[in-house]
Amino acid sequence: MTVDEAAQVFSVLAPIEQVKFLALFAVNLTIVARDTYEFQAPGVRSPERLRAVNEIQHRVLEHIYSLLTAGKWRYPDDVLLSIMLAEEDNDEHLREQAIWAFQDAMKKSNVAHGA
Repeated sequence: MTVDEAAQVFSVLAPIEQVKFLALFAVNLTIVARDTYEFQAPGVRSPERLRAVNEIQHRVLEHIYSLLTAGKWRYPDDVLLSIMLAEEDNDEHLREQAIWAFQDAMKKSNVAHGA
């Protein structure tokens, strides 16, 4: 999935629908983050990926807050989607997980699968 394909889905949503979609995506990021944990241990086996997931989640939640408060500051859709899909990250596994998180949020929010 590319940013352009994601934009076809996300950009047409009303702000409240974007909030719902982003909330589902953020929940999915918590599942993605679990992949960084050591198996049945308290440690983290991939701190770099965990940090990257946390940064994506931070930006998504900040965007949700801006949408809910009619904040003047928010990311343009293409920038937000690039962040969400980890386009700038060199970790192919993280990009795959981000795409899963996006597509799963589409499915759960009943967003048309135009992408």
